[in-house]
Amino acid sequence: MWFRQSAFLNNELSYLKCLSLRRVLNLFKLFGGYFFSRIVQKPKWLGQPYAFSVEPSGHCQLRCPECPTGAAVLTRKKGNIDPVLFTKIINEIKEYTLYLNLYFQGEPLIHPQIDFLIRKADEARTYTTLSTNAQLLDKEMCQKLISSGLSRIVISLDGFSQEIYEQYRRGGNVEKVKNGILSLIEAREEENATNPLVVVQTLAFRHNKNEIKRIRDWCRSVGVDKLEIKSAQMNEFGDGSVKPAKEHSRYENVPAESSFRLRKKAYNHCWRQWSNPVITWDGSLLPCCYDKDAKHILGNISRNTLIKIWQNNNSKTFKQKILSNRRNIEMCRNCPEGRTRI
Repeated sequence: MWFRQSAFLNNELSYLKCLSLRRVLNLFKLFGGYFFSRIVQKPKWLGQPYAFSVEPSGHCQLRCPECPTGAAVLTRKKGNIDPVLFTKIINEIKEYTLYLNLYFQGEPLIHPQIDFLIRKADEARTYTTLSTNAQLLDKEMCQKLISSGLSRIVISLDGFSQEIYEQYRRGGNVEKVKNGILSLIEAREEENATNPLVVVQTLAFRHNKNEIKRIRDWCRSVGVDKLEIKSAQMNEFGDGSVKPAKEHSRYENVPAESSFRLRKKAYNHCWRQWSNPVITWDGSLLPCCYDKDAKHILGNISRNTLIKIWQNNNSKTFKQKILSNRRNIEMCRNCPEGRTRI
């Protein structure tokens, strides 16, 4: 929910500033290629992805039980992206990319040059979003994020009291999150800036649902721009200590209530596969954000160009699996994308 109409308008203006004729034409081509692929049941490319997710860091200081990083189940190495590699990525995507997510499986503020990465993307007139647990969001970091040109920041606040918050954000301090939000809003006002848009995100669990109203009231009172109540993603590796709130769940419970399945049927299409790939901190190009352990690497940007990788045989083969029998791909079974006929 939006708390301030002016913030909504400023956010839309930020999007508009990223538009160019080439980017708009590419978006139309991208839509055309996607729907044509669905009709002929073979992957076709008419445009390039309009959005990318790039992982600044694979490290995280928290131990969230339903996160593969926090639960320590990822087998791939952890590290921070090389600024030189990041600059190469920006130079290759800047002609057609509108939107850049600066997060994946790690905490982006851990990267020692996160402000440099944001600034490079901002110089390319790209809308930038960063998602953080806010444990490192002190006054100095707030100044860096504002001066770097960040468009939007999503801050996780999954409880209002420490007792409730730490049931999921293990190792985290809820007061650090609150103070970080306050510092960011204060610094933005002092700089007379409109960005970044400050979004608080709360994962809806059974254990924290009674604190959602407190979170909403507090966010409204301190000047947060928007609050998002998000359905929690559950995983097989989870320890069972948290359950999604039924009112906000994307799942239907099986009788034992120890496992979950998505409510809707999965169809053989997925817009993300054409529109929003992921690049890990070490340069691996992945089909989407559900390939958390990089099991479907299409290629590596440090050794080739993004366009060549995006149209290579690995990419073509994976997209053909999506169009032929998506339900046979393990990572797609827990993804809400492509669960309508259109």
